[in-house]
Amino acid sequence: MKTIEGVILLKSLNKWGFLFLLLSTLLLLSACGNKEDTLESRATVVEVFTVEETLQESSREFSSTLQPIEEVAVAFEVPGRIVDLAVKEGERVFAGQVLARLDSTDYSLDLTAAAAQRRQQEANLEQIETGATEYELNQSAAMLAKAKANYEKSQADYERFEMLLENGAISLNEYENSRLRFLSAKKDYEIAEQSHQNMVTGARREVREMNQAMLEQTIAREERARSALDKTQLRAPFTGTVINRLTSEGQLVNAGTPVYNIGAIDELKVVIPVPDREIQQWQVGEKVTLNLYGQQREGTVRYIYPATDRAAGTIGVEVWVANGEHNWFAGQVVKVSKKLEAYEAIWVPVSAVVRRGDEPYVFILEDNRAVKRVVTIGDLINDHFAITSGLNRGEQVIITAVDRLFDGDEVTPLGQAGDVE
Repeated sequence: MKTIEGVILLKSLNKWGFLFLLLSTLLLLSACGNKEDTLESRATVVEVFTVEETLQESSREFSSTLQPIEEVAVAFEVPGRIVDLAVKEGERVFAGQVLARLDSTDYSLDLTAAAAQRRQQEANLEQIETGATEYELNQSAAMLAKAKANYEKSQADYERFEMLLENGAISLNEYENSRLRFLSAKKDYEIAEQSHQNMVTGARREVREMNQAMLEQTIAREERARSALDKTQLRAPFTGTVINRLTSEGQLVNAGTPVYNIGAIDELKVVIPVPDREIQQWQVGEKVTLNLYGQQREGTVRYIYPATDRAAGTIGVEVWVANGEHNWFAGQVVKVSKKLEAYEAIWVPVSAVVRRGDEPYVFILEDNRAVKRVVTIGDLINDHFAITSGLNRGEQVIITAVDRLFDGDEVTPLGQAGDVE
């Protein structure tokens, strides 16, 4: 009985021992597998690309507002009441075209009065230049003869009274009266003689010059009146488009009050604020690209302003762009881009360069390990550094996770990123 129980007990122990042995083996195999997985998981997954010499172009972009090439607020030069506004906003107008009119009644009357005054002064001057008529000459000659006869009679009386005074035949008072009559007759005769001479030979030079000056004044007055009348019509100063109408018919306006804004919009312009340190990279006549809501046009640099904006440290660069269909509008904001420089070099993305310490470095992929390589960096263009030394064509540079890598770390390349574009 005991023997049978012992056999049963031995079988049971062998069964459990087998199970224990099997379980231990499985646990050992599992532990080995986990160890291998842990070792493999330590390798960092990275992206790499193959180094080549490529071309990088730097560009500069600005935002600016479209403006007409030429814009002016047109206004009357004389005051008055507007009786006609001939054009509307958006209409194309031509140089010299009448845009609006003022009530010209008062200006027409002023011109009529000035013209009449001018004609009157011309007649006066003509009379002076022509001289006296025959009747006037005869009248003057008769008056001269009468004055001469009176003078000669008074002279004879005066000489006779002088002899009588010496003989004591007359009083001193009678003599003095005779002398005064003589002097008066002499003066009258001289005046009559000069007047007759003037009538025969014409007016004196100073009289003619004075009347000529008066005529010139009346002519100038007439021209001013004619000019003022002409200014009651407002004309377009150049060919363009009416951008705004700023008043209405019936409005009383002063000289200089804007009536229309007119702009030349067959071409538009933008003024770009370029930093003064970059102005040498801009040249008159070069081409740039303008972008408006996805539409691109080529513009031309027309002017580089001669002075710096001291507050902003910029210099204005004026760019013109064609707008023949008038489908770009003044006031819209466009982006202006210009290529500044382009050259070939070994370029790596900024993300590949580690700048801890004194010398920048990158990681090269060698046998699935990250190998640290000190490099010399140059220009930064389009988020890429130019590598001037330290890298060779064909080498593979790690471009991700570099901040977590150390020299010699195992890595797993995700794939080749290819050449830098």
